[in-house]
Amino acid sequence: MTNIRTAAGRRRAMLLGITAVVSLAGAGALYGLLYVRSLDYGRRCEQGLVSGGGRLLETGASWLPPDAWCRFEDQSLSTTPFWALLLFYALLTAVVWSAAALVRALRPRPDPGLDWQPGHGAPHW
Repeated sequence: MTNIRTAAGRRRAMLLGITAVVSLAGAGALYGLLYVRSLDYGRRCEQGLVSGGGRLLETGASWLPPDAWCRFEDQSLSTTPFWALLLFYALLTAVVWSAAALVRALRPRPDPGLDWQPGHGAPHW
């Protein structure tokens, strides 16, 4: 029985590790794509290459997630679509969850046994 649990634990740790790596690679690739897309967006707005509505009020950028925007009198335009933001944060969440589960799988808590009850410590004789 111990060998089956050990093999299952190793398989679970391997799958969690693969999930963490693939999620991190996906989040990194999406981050790179969004970053490249937002590099010179503010400059293009200031030069009039991006048509908004009315006069340009301000441009800005953020680094997490990489985004650039231009605010015009009538509307605001951004380089990052909403679906990309959802996908980016979902991938980051998958990285955190799978990494935490991997740490827990590799370092499980000791089993207190059947006689342990909450609020009662080991007897001190």
